[in-house]
Amino acid sequence: MNEQSHNTDSLDFDFWKQLAKDDPVAFEALRREKVEQLIAQAPETQRRRLQGLQWQIDQARRLTAGPMASCLAISNMMWDSLHQLSLRQHELLSATPDKLRRPQDTAATVLAFPAQLP
Repeated sequence: MNEQSHNTDSLDFDFWKQLAKDDPVAFEALRREKVEQLIAQAPETQRRRLQGLQWQIDQARRLTAGPMASCLAISNMMWDSLHQLSLRQHELLSATPDKLRRPQDTAATVLAFPAQLP
């Protein structure tokens, strides 16, 4: 099985399972390629965050003893993220309006820097 003989744009579990079994090196190369393509298609404002997240996932995979441990580590990362999001939502919902307002009368000193001519 190779990429040319199969549409890998859709998630065909059987194809990916067979590829992983028959040729783990090709599976990993194609997996990386597809992840990079997906990140490249994301809005530019999200790409850096997605690349950082993928780096964290790759490190979790690298540091674990095998596929199941890797799966558990990544799952724990997702649960931790969901928990942090839940805590933040709770903070926002329970905040009083004055805690959410930005101070309007904040004074600032503007510093003048002389222009340097070449």
